Amino acid sequence: MMDKNKIIGRLEKSDSTILSFPDRGPWGDSRYRGNCSGWVQAFLIWKYHVKKLAELFSGSGTGYDVAKDMGISYIGADLNPNPVRPGILTVDAIEDEVPAEFMDADFLFMHPPYSNVCRIHWAGERAGYPDPSGELRKKDLGNMDWDTFMDVLNKVVMKYYSAMMNGGRMGILMGDVRRGGLHSMLMDIVKPGQLEQIIIKAQHNTTSSASAGKYASRNFVPIAHEYLMVIKKISPYIITFSLEKKYKCDIRDSRQATWKDVVAAALQKRGGTANLEELYKEIDGHEKCHRNQHWKEKIRQTLQLYPVFQRINTGVWHFASA
Repeated sequence: MMDKNKIIGRLEKSDSTILSFPDRGPWGDSRYRGNCSGWVQAFLIWKYHVKKLAELFSGSGTGYDVAKDMGISYIGADLNPNPVRPGILTVDAIEDEVPAEFMDADFLFMHPPYSNVCRIHWAGERAGYPDPSGELRKKDLGNMDWDTFMDVLNKVVMKYYSAMMNGGRMGILMGDVRRGGLHSMLMDIVKPGQLEQIIIKAQHNTTSSASAGKYASRNFVPIAHEYLMVIKKISPYIITFSLEKKYKCDIRDSRQATWKDVVAAALQKRGGTANLEELYKEIDGHEKCHRNQHWKEKIRQTLQLYPVFQRINTGVWHFASA
């Protein structure tokens, strides 16, 4: 328990787009690895004058505890068949309908698991609830690979956004994960409605920071932040949303890439050095050639025109930066 006035006094000192709370507060259960500081929910309740907080992925009960201290209504939902607080419903966010109790909340908060790349798995393991059939594990977003996780999460976000009251807000706390490449939830997550705010939340005592010294000599920047995205529902019927779409283009078919770009790429593909016949083979058949019937002559002209290309023998060229 914590006095509401003391909570607000602390929040007033942190009123900016950068939230930094070294302690998690007296709420929830710190044994749940990956759960967030209760100061995040407290900040949202205070800042947006929340009257009823709904929370998906309620986990250790942090949101319930915060809402109680802030004197507002609360409803939560979690996969756990034995919820840790009386205000949390057992809900499969993927298959089940949005609980009716969520629909009159003026703020919906979620801090989803970060896929299996984080190696934080709850179902039947650390959360302490049984999963003898293994079915809960299949519904646990923390057990999914990144692409499946983001696809499922985006469908959940859209479903819960659709059920929100008009004028209500949704806050999603999310992060970047560096394992097998950089994965960014902020880039991949769907963004329905009106984007109101991106808040940076500082992370403390992270495994990434603990490893910083080990990787100090490499191009490794420890991840010490999460993103808190706040969106607002602005229409009862119409859902405007944005979702990242990835494109792939071969520069040999691109109108924007110059012949210099293409020739340099062809040389790099050949290890930095190639003869003319090898270069012709690399570029032949692509749009660059179709748009210029004298493409072989163009390649030779390009090689001679730029100092970055060096002739090291008759008909043999080297890319100087390779």
